Amino acid sequence: MSSWRSSLTRLFEGHRGQLERMVRRRVRDGEAAADIVQDVFARVFKAGSAGSDDDDRRILYAAARNAAIDHNLAAGRRSRALAQLTPEQLATEPATQDDAFAAQETLKALAKALERLPPRTREIFVARRLRGETNAEIAARLGVTVRAVEKQLARGLAQCREALADHLGDDFS
Repeated sequence: MSSWRSSLTRLFEGHRGQLERMVRRRVRDGEAAADIVQDVFARVFKAGSAGSDDDDRRILYAAARNAAIDHNLAAGRRSRALAQLTPEQLATEPATQDDAFAAQETLKALAKALERLPPRTREIFVARRLRGETNAEIAARLGVTVRAVEKQLARGLAQCREALADHLGDDFS
């Protein structure tokens, strides 16, 4: 292990700057690039040597590129999720205990509504609304038309709205 530690130390000293520049170009954030490179070195250290110094160097660069790609994908997902939030969802006041309880009860009502959906409708609804798959992706995976997916989504949404309206009464619009 100590020879691997020595090899990795040499790799770190010789390539850290270049790796950080490469990652910085991809993620456009110097601080994130430094963190990503540090994490890559830690993962490579834990994984062990691939054999030769050249193999270890290639793995290090590939791991850094992949980590930068993963960082950008995660940032994109976060950005899309934040863009879908409404101002009410971004409330700055802490929720009261009553609000938290009411929210839990509403989530339970929604979960029950999802359980009552026909299996195919529930599968499509969950894939679209929770996992963020596109209608085309769902249709291709299930071997149905996009229009069929849209109909199932509309049916599922209507049933969930109805269940929430029953649960919330006049508070739901």
